[in-house]
Amino acid sequence: MKVYLSIVLLYLIMSNGLHAAESSERDYEFICNAFKGSKQPSGLSSLTRQEKLNRINEIIWDNIKTQEAKDILSVVAQASPDEKYKLFKQAVEIATGKKWDCPAIRDY
Repeated sequence: MKVYLSIVLLYLIMSNGLHAAESSERDYEFICNAFKGSKQPSGLSSLTRQEKLNRINEIIWDNIKTQEAKDILSVVAQASPDEKYKLFKQAVEIATGKKWDCPAIRDY
């Protein structure tokens, strides 16, 4: 399953091309910041872990702009929980051509 998801991600990234690279980079930073914000005192603090994750996902899906980021999130959602971050990180690095890390997501 992991190999299949990696192949699908690679295909999606390559088919979207590099024309939206700057926009997609902003989307990946937004996604990271959504998880960083979940650790700050706010209206999310009273929610359960799953409720908080659902709310973070709503915020992300309501605000990301590029189809590339949406495609990557859709594929990564199918991965096992222990593989999601690694797969997402790899996809972002392939898509942007830059090293990327988000401890807030990794440690969530």
